[in-house]
Amino acid sequence: MYIIAEYLFIENFIINYAILQSTKIITRTKTTKGRIFITSTITALYPFALFFPSLSFLANFYMKIVISFIIVKLAYNSKSLILYIKQLSAFYVISFIFAGASIGIYYFTNNYYNVLFEPDYLGGRFPIKYIILGVVLGGIMIKNMVHYYQEKLSKEKELLSVTVHLNNEKSSFTALTDTGNSLIEPLSKLPVFVVEYEVINNLLPEFIRETFEENKEDDFTVLEKIMEALKEEIIIRIIPFKSVGSKNGILIGFKPDYITISNGDFIATHDDLLIGIFNGKLSADNQYNGLLNLRILNRGDLCVNEN
Repeated sequence: MYIIAEYLFIENFIINYAILQSTKIITRTKTTKGRIFITSTITALYPFALFFPSLSFLANFYMKIVISFIIVKLAYNSKSLILYIKQLSAFYVISFIFAGASIGIYYFTNNYYNVLFEPDYLGGRFPIKYIILGVVLGGIMIKNMVHYYQEKLSKEKELLSVTVHLNNEKSSFTALTDTGNSLIEPLSKLPVFVVEYEVINNLLPEFIRETFEENKEDDFTVLEKIMEALKEEIIIRIIPFKSVGSKNGILIGFKPDYITISNGDFIATHDDLLIGIFNGKLSADNQYNGLLNLRILNRGDLCVNEN
């Protein structure tokens, strides 16, 4: 039996990159594609070490566990032990899903005689086409599972604690995760978090506060003056919207430094969004003061609450 080095390297690189990238998405870890690429390249070289008798100890069970710990650390460099454990757990689960999908496709597309007695199979070679198909199928399965549990979680935990940060100031309040809020600012394509004026007015420049207190937020002449006067101080956007049973309107929006969202178990940090200021009440019983776009939740970076 002989092994083609390029085949072995490409096979391992594909599966390692797919596992690490999927782990990043599921755990919402902030890391670069370059870091994942480098880690995948290094781990794709691991099987070649087994050809040297002096390195045969790397093939035992305990060393494989240690190597997987190192892989996750290299790929994500987590500073939190709890987040690292979550990344490691996701890494193992995704590995098993991809491996199971690849083997399952192989069994379904070959007769039992070939599977059991084919020399190449018994010799340890596994066709790369089945690995690629397994990664694709596994990716689809993982995406559907994550989507299902995100929707389930959003329904079970609709109210979240949110803090908006801007220019060293902050405002905290409760927001509702709103499946009906898909508002996006047309130019930047950023999702919009609709928030009541009353809970964030302390973050706003005086010129904007005067505009809302005088109910002139729909006056385009005033809006033009605001954007011109504050272009160096705060990023202002005009956000068109429409709602059921209401005529089309506009919201004054601004880009915060970042927001944090907490559900008690974790804190997620988000900075790729706009705040749309609503001059009124979003909840009749004051149960919440903001409508949180689910697209914002899906784009955040997970951080562990260490308290």
